[in-house]
Formats: sequence, structure tokens, C-alpha cells
Amino acid sequence: MKVGTALNMLCQPGRSDASVVGEHLAIGDLAEPLGFDSLFALEHHFTGYAMSPAPAQLLSYFAGRTKRISLGTAVIVLPWHDPVRVAEEIALLDVLCGGRCVFGFGRGAASVEYEGFRIPMEEARPRFVEAAQIVVKALSNDSFEHEGRFFQIPRTAIRPRPIS
Repeated sequence: MKVGTALNMLCQPGRSDASVVGEHLAIGDLAEPLGFDSLFALEHHFTGYAMSPAPAQLLSYFAGRTKRISLGTAVIVLPWHDPVRVAEEIALLDVLCGGRCVFGFGRGAASVEYEGFRIPMEEARPRFVEAAQIVVKALSNDSFEHEGRFFQIPRTAIRPRPIS
């Protein structure tokens, strides 16, 4: 069995955001020496619950600080992002960590986050399905194109290519 941990970056009343982030960076630094197999980062926006808006960016910090553990997104909420940009960021993270990236993506469920990105909740599922198709094409093929309801992408290729 493999065991991982996640950096939830929960807001803590009475503490500065910077101190909470610093504490989570220290926790992340302990994951590998303590024997964990993976370290995951979440995505949340616009609430007093958690401050983790960019999981791939956070994990890139650990890419150069770890050698063995997998680094994973739990999850990147695809309907809130340009899927080509997501594919590029994940591919770069995979290269930075030497092929140890675990790409988790999802649909999201919090209306406050959809409202903050000005995306109607009723578009959540179809946006997710279309974005997931694009990300998979981008990461799996040397080049790709897409014509859909939300995204029209001419033939393009992402670089760097992922390792894993």
C-alpha cells in the first residue's frame, strides 16, 4: 500500500496567510523524510476556508526539494481554466519533478467558486467533459486540435512534453 498526504492550506483565524503557507511548506518538506509516497495539493478559491489557488505552482516548489515522492494535484478544477494552459502547466510540473507528477482533475462543486470565475454552475459538467477531452489530447499527442461548444483550438502542440 502507498500512503500520501495533502497540503490543505486551511485558513486559520488569528494567523497571517503567510504564516499558514509557511507552515504548510514545512509540512510538505517533511513528507519525503517521513516515508510518505506522495504529496498532493488542492485547489480552492474565494472563501475563508482554504487558500490554495494554484496546486501545480505549489507542487513545483517541491519538485526541486524532493527526489522520490509523487507530486499530485487533488484536484485542478478544469471548468475554471483554459485546458491548454492546464496541460502545459502539468507537463512542465512533470518535467520539473522527473516524471513523478500525478494529475488529478475534477469538476468542482462550490457555487461561490463558480460565481467568482463568472461561470454558470449549469455549465460545470459540459465544461468539465470538454476540458478533460482537451487536456487528455494535449498530454497524449504530439499535436492536437479541438472544435467544441466552449473551446475552439487550432492545431497546436504543448511543450515541454510530459515524461510520464
